[in-house]
Amino acid sequence: MFRRREDEPIKSQSLARSSLVTEVQDAIKDLILREGLQPGDALPTENELTSSLGISRGSLREALKVLEATGIVVIRRGYGMYVGEMSLKALVAELTFHAQLSAANGTKQLQNLVELRETLENLLVRRVARQRETKHLEAIDLALQEMIRAAERGEFSPDADRLFHESLYLALDNPFVSQLLSAFWAVLALLEDYLPSSASTPMEVATDHQNIYNAIADRDAGRAEAAMADHFRGISDRLQHVDAAKIASASIRRPDASQAENEPA
Repeated sequence: MFRRREDEPIKSQSLARSSLVTEVQDAIKDLILREGLQPGDALPTENELTSSLGISRGSLREALKVLEATGIVVIRRGYGMYVGEMSLKALVAELTFHAQLSAANGTKQLQNLVELRETLENLLVRRVARQRETKHLEAIDLALQEMIRAAERGEFSPDADRLFHESLYLALDNPFVSQLLSAFWAVLALLEDYLPSSASTPMEVATDHQNIYNAIADRDAGRAEAAMADHFRGISDRLQHVDAAKIASASIRRPDASQAENEPA
């Protein structure tokens, strides 16, 4: 552990530099908003930014590292800098770490995270049941049939499960919904190897999804919510038997770009 000596003064110059880097980040964000730039649009070059902002290249690069880590800026070496697409990679990484820390210390944060996801999905599935469209219903059914085929072989299909939940909320036409829920899914997927095995068989899991589908097809919002709650009951049961020691000693793999958006439920 790194410790500052008691007689070692805090360098005001470092604080000033940190403040400058923050100001540069804010200036770049203001530029993006002021110019009406959209995700994928090119940003000014380093030379243009250092000149217009009156800063050193070092301060600019420090600020850009932070903006790149949060997904606001994308840097393509040899090509330039661009406005980033919305990404929850940073959120997934933070949630995963704290979920691991929570489970290892015997706290309820991992359960709280699942409860939050369940609350959101229970509300959202009611909306889906009320406003579903035929093309979206067909997409949900295709994923469901793949889950059933895998279950008949005694297998669980994470890909079909992921596709089912992705298709489920297409009718809402809200990309923020799918990205936020995908962050929760990614956290559980990254911890999957360290959680107790599911007590449900692949066919029982497929049946849970079949019940959700049937309720949506019948446009029965109350039944859809009840079916979603049943689906989450199995996840909650698994979390009651987390092996804290196993998670504490585990090295959780870091999420990549695809995991933040494509992990199964």
